[in-house]
Amino acid sequence: LNQPLLHLDLMDGQFCPQFTVGPWAVGQLPQTFIKDVHLMVADQWTAAQACVKAGAHCITLQAEGDIHLHHTLSWLGQQTVPVIGGEMPVIRGISLCPATPLDVIIPILSDVEVIQLLAVNPGYGSKMRSSDLHERVAQLLCLLGDKREGKIIVIDGSLTQDQLPSLIAQGINRVVSGSALFRDDRLVENTRSWRAMFKVAGDTTFLPSTA
Repeated sequence: LNQPLLHLDLMDGQFCPQFTVGPWAVGQLPQTFIKDVHLMVADQWTAAQACVKAGAHCITLQAEGDIHLHHTLSWLGQQTVPVIGGEMPVIRGISLCPATPLDVIIPILSDVEVIQLLAVNPGYGSKMRSSDLHERVAQLLCLLGDKREGKIIVIDGSLTQDQLPSLIAQGINRVVSGSALFRDDRLVENTRSWRAMFKVAGDTTFLPSTA
């Protein structure tokens, strides 16, 4: 897909303190965007259904937010959404808070295409130390082993551009960045710089997303 990707955080004020937008916002975005939705809500099943109806192309669930993850992911795996020129299957993701054990994703590895590691706790300012984040990425890659192929590894949360080279070298595919892109009111320049770092690494498919 050659369309730009836009990442949206949906928060309901229950799973985490903040309240952002609901699934309705997904449907308001132009069709030119691939809509990547991260659910941080108490009722992921209902929100996931509404997001698919609104045209979300990728839906990432929180591992901590639903005891029925397998059911929701299985349903998402049967859905398609419109894209320019046709349709595509919904891409499924799982996201983990900094303190969540990585092995909770083992039972659902075959049901997800995206694995997202949060570098911050949703709704709070507490941020992982860079060394701890690198260790967590290494642990994830070790856990995946030969199941790494075909998985998109994402890092989300308060990253700096200085952290990118070493994370890319470890094998991540995408970063989700909001505040860093808007730093010093230099959105265009910062976005170009982040994209360039991924291109230098040889990955031109999965580029920084805007939260």
